[in-house]
Amino acid sequence: MTLLTIEEAAQFLRLTRRTLYQRADIPRVRYGHRLMFVKEDLEKWIRMRSEGQEVSSDKHVLSPEPVDAGSSNVYHRNPLFVLSRHR
Repeated sequence: MTLLTIEEAAQFLRLTRRTLYQRADIPRVRYGHRLMFVKEDLEKWIRMRSEGQEVSSDKHVLSPEPVDAGSSNVYHRNPLFVLSRHR
């Protein structure tokens, strides 16, 4: 596993540092307060994009259904944020 700094990753991807900070789809790792990139993950990300596949930076699979879909007792701190199905 090869860790790259933001400058090295920007040079490797031929992007600016600003773009790396803004693009959430580019795989990254936090090492303390530093933003680091795994070179192998970046290579995989490039390959997936060139094949036209979507790449998620999040390792967890999100369920399409909301967590509170079955619950009728939903509380929100802001009373204006009450959905019609929860009244």
